[in-house]
Amino acid sequence: MNIAIRKCMVSDAPRIHQLCQEELGYEFSAEQIETNVRKLIGSRENLLLVAVDDEDNVVGFIHANDHDPIYAPPMKDIIAVAVDPEYRKGGLGRKLIHAVEDWAVETGAAGVRVNSGIEQKNAVLFYKSLGYSYIHTVYNFRKMF
Repeated sequence: MNIAIRKCMVSDAPRIHQLCQEELGYEFSAEQIETNVRKLIGSRENLLLVAVDDEDNVVGFIHANDHDPIYAPPMKDIIAVAVDPEYRKGGLGRKLIHAVEDWAVETGAAGVRVNSGIEQKNAVLFYKSLGYSYIHTVYNFRKMF
């Protein structure tokens, strides 16, 4: 089976919603995911890619965006990456990460950052296997309105 990486389309939003819920644990409405997909696919600061099988079924996705801090060179942040469990261990996650790395190089970014929960042991090992190095553990704060 061939897996292709392509730019996300609005019609991919329902499957992205499903992957966000089932693989990432995010409880967010399908309508809001579609609204966000519509916004992100038209943004130069964001990259939203999907992995599709031979029948154009979405089996994974990745979202990255610009990270332009005042204290460091421009980079890219991987915001979310999810792969259907049936397609794991076949290099699909690597292909998605490499697509973001290619985008980073093409746009002049100095590198790519990704956050992973410390309890996500498989994710931590995955990122290390791709050459990502551990920087530090942080607290993640949020204030919702």
